[in-house]
This record gives sequence, C-alpha cells and structure tokens, in this order.
Amino acid sequence: MLNKEYDSIFQHLGGFGLYQKFQLLLLALPTLFDATTTMMLVFMLGDQPHRCRLPDVEDNVYSHPPIFHSDALNISAYNTSQCYLNINGTNSPCNDWVYDTTYYQSTLISKFNMVCQDKFMRSHILLSHFFGTFFNAIFCGLLCDVWGRKPMLILGIFLLIVPNVIRPWIPHLFLVAICEFLNATGSNLSYVVPFTMLTELVDPAHRVLASFTIYMAYCIGCYVLLVYAYFIRDWETLIQVVSVPITICLFVMLFVPESPRWLLLKGRTKEAMTIFKRTAKFNKTKVDFNPEDITVKEGKRLSFTTGFKIMFKSKPMMGRFFILMINWFAISLIYYGISMNTGDLGGNVYANYAVSTTAETVAVLLCFYADKLPRKKIYCTAMILGSTACLSTIFTSMYASGALHWVTIGLAMIGKLGVTTAFFLIYLITSECFPTVIRASMFGLCSSGARIGSMSSSYIGKLGVLIDTKFGTALPLIIVGSVGTLAGILSLLLPETRNTELPETFEEALHIESNTEDQSPDSSESNIEMLSVKDEKCRQNKMS
Repeated sequence: MLNKEYDSIFQHLGGFGLYQKFQLLLLALPTLFDATTTMMLVFMLGDQPHRCRLPDVEDNVYSHPPIFHSDALNISAYNTSQCYLNINGTNSPCNDWVYDTTYYQSTLISKFNMVCQDKFMRSHILLSHFFGTFFNAIFCGLLCDVWGRKPMLILGIFLLIVPNVIRPWIPHLFLVAICEFLNATGSNLSYVVPFTMLTELVDPAHRVLASFTIYMAYCIGCYVLLVYAYFIRDWETLIQVVSVPITICLFVMLFVPESPRWLLLKGRTKEAMTIFKRTAKFNKTKVDFNPEDITVKEGKRLSFTTGFKIMFKSKPMMGRFFILMINWFAISLIYYGISMNTGDLGGNVYANYAVSTTAETVAVLLCFYADKLPRKKIYCTAMILGSTACLSTIFTSMYASGALHWVTIGLAMIGKLGVTTAFFLIYLITSECFPTVIRASMFGLCSSGARIGSMSSSYIGKLGVLIDTKFGTALPLIIVGSVGTLAGILSLLLPETRNTELPETFEEALHIESNTEDQSPDSSESNIEMLSVKDEKCRQNKMS
C-alpha cells in the first residue's frame, strides 16, 4: 500500500529526524501569526461603553456627568441613556457619542460608531470573517488537492498581510468587511495547510506531536497578541504592529517543500525524490532507491473527480462525513462563542482573554500527554464536559449575585478547556478518516460545518443584547452547551483512529481501525508501490 510503502521510505530516511523537526518549526510560524491576526478581533471590536455627546459644548470625556445647564442658551441637557438625549424634556436619538477609553483608546466600534441602532454591525463584521473561513473551507481545500499544499500556503500568508496593512486607511465599513473576509481566508489557510503538510511528512508515531506543535504555536500567538494589545490600545497601530512581521513567513517559504506524498499521488516522482534526498542529507541517512523504482499503477490510481464520486456513493463514508461536520459545527460554535465574546463576560477584558488563552493552552498540553488513551473516548468526554460547564452558567447568571460573575467566567473557561481539547482531536480524527486523494477536500468540507458554527456564534453571542435579563446573559452559553452535548454523543459513532496509518484508498478508510502497520498489503487496493527488484537481487547476492 502507498501508506505503508511511503511510511517505509520515511522510516528509512528518518521518520522524525532533523529534517522533519526543521520543517515543524518553519511551518509553525504561519500558524503563530494566524493567531495574532484572528484573535485581534477581540480587541479591534472591543465593546466600549459610550454615551451621547452633548451638543453645543465641549464634551469629550466619558467620565464627565452627562448633565449640562446653560443660562445663556437656556438649555438643560440630560443624557437619559446610551442612545437618547433629553433636551428640555424632549427625547431624541443622538448621532454622536463619547466613548470610554479605560481599556481602548480606539476601536472599530468607535471609529464607525457601531452602537445603538447600528450595534449589530459588530456581528456583521464577525460574520464577514467567518464567511471568509467558510469560503476557504469549501474551495481552498479543493485547490490544495488540485494545485498543491505549498502554493495555497503562500497565498494564505499574503492574505494575512495585505488586507490588514491597508485596513486603517479604509474609510468605509463595507470595505473593512471585505478586508476581514480576505484576512479570514488567509488565516484558515495558514493553519490548515501547515497541519496537513506536517501530517503527511512525519511517521504515524509522531503525528500527534506535529499537531501539538501547530496548536501550541497558535497558543503562543495568542499570548503574543495579548502583550501587543495590552500596551497598544489604538486598533490602527495594533493592526500594523501585528501584520508587518508576518512578511518573514514569505522568506521561510523558500525552505519549505511541497508535500512529497501529494507529489507521488500526482505522478511527480522526480520532485518527490529531490525531497527524499534532501531529507536523507539532513537526517544523515542514504537514499538506496532510484526514481524509476517508484511506480504508479495507472489502473488503480484514482483521479480527484473519481475519488469524489466514490465518496458520495458510499453510505458509511457519507455518514462519517455528516457526523464530523456536525461536530465541527458544535466545536466552533462553542469555541468562538466564548473566545470572541470574552469582553461580554464581565471584568477586565485583558484578564479574561489571558484566562481564556491559558485554558486553551492547558487543554492542548493535556491532549498531548493523554495520547495513549483512545481518541474517541477523550473527544466525547471533552465535548460533554465543556458543554455541561456552559449549561451550568444558567444557575450562576440567574441566581447568583453580580459579585459572583467570576463563577460564570470560570464555568465558561472550563467550557473553553473542553472544546479546545475537542478542537485538537477533531483535526487529527478528520485527517485520518479519509483517503489521501480527497483528504484536504474532505477536511475542508467537514470544517465548513465549523464555519457555519462560527458565523452563528457572532449572533448567538449577542442574544444578551436583545434579551436584557439575567437569563439573556446565560442564553448564549445554554445554546452552545446543548449543541455540544448532542455532537459529543454522535461522535461515539466515529471510528477509533489512534495509531492507525493514514488511509490511501477508500477500502483502507472504511476499515481504518484495522489499518495498522501489521496489516498485510493487498495489491488490489494499492495505489503506489515500491519496486526494488535490483536492490533485492543485490542483497541476495551479498547474502550468498
């Protein structure tokens, strides 16, 4: 089988040698910068308390009492709410505001006055971001399988830089939303493509380590952003400081090769051999086979289109696809529902963000050290634990005093810890459930469920604005908790993929739980095999 033979090649060249470790560090950089640009929305769209600006007077300080009396103008003005101004007993909506600068000097909220009747514009900007990730999940995964992994990663890096650099000079909110759409597309590419490339570059025993490195790079990026955001309170300066250093990734791409597994599937054997030789040189091993020794059985190698036809005709594979898609939806709904609305939990937004990121980091560490346990059971437990914590906030929000808002924050962070554990595992499980010919595409389609979930989270997270009660405060977490519980139960129907080889054929994918290194190869299911007749004869002669 391709997987066994491919892994045999890399085992001989070094399944996780110096070359793989070097690539691991290089591919972690785009993911680190992905975190800084994605989570920057927490601070760019930070909620600034505001009140109406009093007319005809100098009124620029939020802390000043919103009361004004002028004998000369015979006006007594009183700000009755954040959105209405009372002048001599007459209420009227205002169109100019004074913003609190305790946490932020300026945000997109204050620049475009996304308050009062325009308060849901914040959700629309978030929607444009998540729609960008949805677009990426549908189309860019397909392009990764057709055009290759590396070209799409370079595109993703460009999209992390250009839209962010020009955004502070854009005067229209609609164009800001387009920039956010493009940035989100690049953000998703900068995480998913490195993950896919590393999964295909290391041996099965180190696949979790590769995933762990990518996710830890994301967590480190979140901490880096926290430091930037704490000391840079102006969103326009912050976005420049975060975006410009990403250009280093373009230089890094000079040392990152295309996935050799993808090259072999496309019949580009000579290019794959170049990578094998480079790997051998780094790992201090030898390449003892020739390009002509790697052949493709034309009758068995599936085209991209044929692979999709087989996929959609297989009921078990389609059932697996829908279960994974539902779980991606639930995970993203919970993850972004908490992450993008940490400022709505009460208290200091920077402290909340730090606690949220720490919960995420702890979850990733637990996943790495718990890899000896069955993935499916850990995944289901994490989903139900996180969902139950979110559901429990109904009691603290409705029946506890305001002084105990930290309990609600604590429960939300337990939910974040659980869903982060699930997020870590769902990447591995999804990549291991489908054959190579459509792996990136199915990964993208499954994760499109996550994009729908994240788009929903931008509005579900603001239900408390519409329902201004204690129950309204808890309602978003109640919804995400219920959905997460259902998804966790459905995940028990997925196969256990721990310590299995990446499937190359549909037959291997259907029987993934028995697809281990001990399985004897079946030539009828092989896509690519090694032919080393000359080397075998040489060995026999030496033995004789």
